[in-house]
Amino acid sequence: MKSNRIKSKFIMLLVACLMVSIMAACSDDKGKKAGQQTPPGSQGEVETGQDRPLYTIKYIYPGGARKYKMSDETEIGQIIKEKFNIVFEFIPYAGNWEEKVNLMLAGGDYPEILWIQYNPSLQKYIQAGAAVPLDDYLADSPNFTERYAQQIPLWRSISADKKLYNWQTGQSDFKSNIRGFDIATRIDILEKQGYPKLVSEDDWINYLKQAMKDYPTTPTGQKTIGMTAPFGEPWGMAGIAGIMYEKGGRYTGVAGNGSVIFDHSNNQFVDYLKNEYVKESFQFFNKLYREGILDKESFTDKGAQVQEKFDSGRALSSWYFMPGYATNLKLIKAGHPEMQYITLPIRSNTQVERNEKRLIMELDLVPYNNTIITKNAKDPKRIMELLDWASTEEAQILFQSGIKDKHYTVDGNGVRIPTDLYTTEVQNPDSKVGFNSVSFLGIDVRTGASGQPFSVGANMDYMDKLSQTKETMGAFEKLGWKTSVDYWLNTAEGAKSGVVPSIKLDPDSALSQTDQKLIEFRVKNTAKLIMAKDDADFDKLWEDIMKEYDKLGPQTVIDEYNRLYQEALAMTK
Repeated sequence: MKSNRIKSKFIMLLVACLMVSIMAACSDDKGKKAGQQTPPGSQGEVETGQDRPLYTIKYIYPGGARKYKMSDETEIGQIIKEKFNIVFEFIPYAGNWEEKVNLMLAGGDYPEILWIQYNPSLQKYIQAGAAVPLDDYLADSPNFTERYAQQIPLWRSISADKKLYNWQTGQSDFKSNIRGFDIATRIDILEKQGYPKLVSEDDWINYLKQAMKDYPTTPTGQKTIGMTAPFGEPWGMAGIAGIMYEKGGRYTGVAGNGSVIFDHSNNQFVDYLKNEYVKESFQFFNKLYREGILDKESFTDKGAQVQEKFDSGRALSSWYFMPGYATNLKLIKAGHPEMQYITLPIRSNTQVERNEKRLIMELDLVPYNNTIITKNAKDPKRIMELLDWASTEEAQILFQSGIKDKHYTVDGNGVRIPTDLYTTEVQNPDSKVGFNSVSFLGIDVRTGASGQPFSVGANMDYMDKLSQTKETMGAFEKLGWKTSVDYWLNTAEGAKSGVVPSIKLDPDSALSQTDQKLIEFRVKNTAKLIMAKDDADFDKLWEDIMKEYDKLGPQTVIDEYNRLYQEALAMTK
């Protein structure tokens, strides 16, 4: 996932962005005036680089260890050290991150900078007084306030006092987020079946049934799996089991994995479980399950287990969790280039019939990528100065494309062109350039002022050269595609998120408790639906589930989401 995401930043949803840690708040007595205390360092001249003492910040993040422990072991980290004399110490955490975030709050041992994935946990930090309000530093942060001018008023809405406590990373647009997270499949299967056109549920089921007959085992004798999925992840059953809805022309995943989906065609929230495409998603998986195509371990598999099944080539296909360049390199190295994977589209049969333009969400807000400065921060002002610089085009290009004339050049038209060294480094899991290594400071993948993405790897002219192999591009060519994203370029359009991701219920309200019950009810019953014996059994289960679901009062929750949405829209006018 690591080198993949570095190379293919246009696919991000930065679902696994990094996070930072420090300790012990302090203030300067010189900043006090007439009984008032100014924020630490909010007055006085700005020092730079080596004029200041070294500031080392522990950076705790979910995931495996990196090839470097300190940020100044990377080229990008060295530049940050030279400019600000700040160094990050990278500390991986292997457990459940959201649980870790809440445990740190309870113990008061949270770091100076903290990445918080979900809004409810963010609200807990704000309510506990553990997050530093950023308002006192904004006057001295012109780059930050300009880059996030649209976002800041909405970020404020998460807190009761309407102060600014957080920032988000991973804003995107259609140019940077083209390919859908649909289905990955091995290219040897496509060749065996004559490169069929695969879009509908029926297309995929027929294709995979034949694939399991043609490829019952891997070359090493392991039994193959028709389709794998990480339903064991916290976002598995709650999110991607029903996510066929985002592959039509009316909805995107912009509302997250809660009890609601946002309907862009009617500009309103609707019930997640009652959505027709969600039901079709469950029916699709039920068919896969009954045909023996869906991996029975998918109900408990997390990303790591799914990744192992990619790396061995056991998975003939995968839902939503896509193998990428790093996996394909491993397969080539193992002597099986024919078993590499590419991503292809899926739509429900109804969606195919309707043939609507698919919507790809353009994220103005990224509610699953929140970062805060905590009250344990030794020097919030220095952190904000770094954050302000990180918001400049200079920093965004550095973080995502590296160093000018080394990792990229600029032609006579101002277009950034990757060098051979960039290609080598961005594809090297042991690289110490540090691409995106400080993404918690903000990675903006929208198109910049120059009309280009900040990442040269997201430039359409170079994207496939950096993220595809000759074998995978050969498969796309046999399918009649010129690029790896042709299908989505030709059949999709962007849908701006606007204020939608900011709409959250008051976590202390009775409706919020109902909301949580609705989610838990859906998650609990999804596996039952997927494992239904036949169509009649599915229909009977669905009918019974809907009766029980209605007793929870879902419409009251939907109405409140729409009330809050209209209220937020009014604030933006």
